[in-house]
Amino acid sequence: MSFRLLGSIAAGIVLGALSWSLAAIASGHFEPYDSGLGLLANQLVLSVPAGLLALKRGARACLVLVLGSYLGMNLYAFTFGGGEQRAWLSLGMVASLLLIIVPLLVALAVAAYRVRHPSA
Repeated sequence: MSFRLLGSIAAGIVLGALSWSLAAIASGHFEPYDSGLGLLANQLVLSVPAGLLALKRGARACLVLVLGSYLGMNLYAFTFGGGEQRAWLSLGMVASLLLIIVPLLVALAVAAYRVRHPSA
C-alpha cells in the first residue's frame, strides 16, 4: 500500500472523528443523526474533503478516505461516548454507514467528472 493511500486513510480517521465531534458541538446531541444540524455539520465535514480529494487524486484515494472516516466516526463514538454508546456499538456501526453515503456519492460524482474532463 502506498504512502498516499495510508495518508488518505489517516486523514479519513481524523475527519471522521472531527465530523462526529463538530456535529455534537453544533447540535448539542452526541450522535450526528439525532438532529438536522448535527447531520448537516457531519456531512459537510466529510463531503467537502472527499470531493476535493476525488478531484485532485481520483476515486481510489477518496474511497480510502471515506473508509477511514467511517473508522474515525466509530472510534470517536466508542472512545468518547458513554456506556450507552458502547453497549449499542454494533447498532452504531450499522447506523453510521448511513453517514458515509453522501460523502461517497459526492466523491464518486467528482471522480466521474474528473475522468470525463481530465483537463479540469
